[in-house]
Amino acid sequence: MAYTIEGRKSGVVRFVPDDSGTIRNESISLASKVTSNPVESGADITDHIVNETARFNVAGTIIGGDKAINALKAMRDKRDILTYTGRSRMTNLVITSLTFDFSVTNKTGCAFRAAFQEIQLATSERVEVGKMPPMTVQDAGKASTAQARQTANAGMQTTVAQNISSSAYASYVASYTGGSSSGPTTRSTASYSGISRD
Repeated sequence: MAYTIEGRKSGVVRFVPDDSGTIRNESISLASKVTSNPVESGADITDHIVNETARFNVAGTIIGGDKAINALKAMRDKRDILTYTGRSRMTNLVITSLTFDFSVTNKTGCAFRAAFQEIQLATSERVEVGKMPPMTVQDAGKASTAQARQTANAGMQTTVAQNISSSAYASYVASYTGGSSSGPTTRSTASYSGISRD
């Protein structure tokens, strides 16, 4: 059985016994955070528990040179998003710890341990322009062309509550433009400075 660690940027490290090495151990850790506050009787307990992302560890042996060592280092250095395939299959992993143990019993390779943590990827919703009607149309429940035509034809309008005859409107305008005012034209106390003298 071949074990592989595949990165989006760094390629693939393949562990094949008697060629490049093997994986000796896999372990998965699943943890949850639980509130330490009292929970009301009858409340939904799932509201008070948060599942953490999975942690995954592998241990193995690399033989046949530094190619696999350098590839694992590159995956860590580039912060690559990885997929592990072996007895378990895990996706969306990043390396959080990488350890190499060199010994005289393995002259062309080493033993290694790698710790991974699963990450959660979020994507934004995309809608092609023209595929969905504008929100104004959705809210109004009308076809977009009818609503646009209605808005374009309306323009700026002045609305009145009553009908006013043209002669009444003309006299109203004349009272402001050319009519005489019955108010005083000069002050009765022209020298008043605004300061009170008692």
